[in-house]
Amino acid sequence: MSEPGPDVMARFVGAENVERGRDYLERLDPELHRYIMDFVYGEVYAGDGLDPKTRALCTVAMLATLGQQLQLGVYVQAARRQGATEEEIREVLRQVAVYAGFPNAWNAIATMKAALERFDATDEDHRK
Repeated sequence: MSEPGPDVMARFVGAENVERGRDYLERLDPELHRYIMDFVYGEVYAGDGLDPKTRALCTVAMLATLGQQLQLGVYVQAARRQGATEEEIREVLRQVAVYAGFPNAWNAIATMKAALERFDATDEDHRK
């Protein structure tokens, strides 16, 4: 179940983003960085109770519910990396409207669209 946090993080946020995330978190707070790498990615996200796509979609729902747009954009892209379609992500965000309110869902869909545009542009650049 447990595996190195940076390896798991790379699967969710993209290998190209691990070093930048690590540097940012280390400057922000070294202990928080350790918690995120060891516990969040090394234990929770590495768990085998949910497949990675379901785990990413759950994270999308929770971040949208909490109104955490910055992290939501990251995890919309993570959900795509794990095989979620745009329609599946939209459906999750429609569900958010029922339990967290239409404003949260509306903002989340706007964040999703922007994140997917960036993701698709980056993906296109990598295919060239």
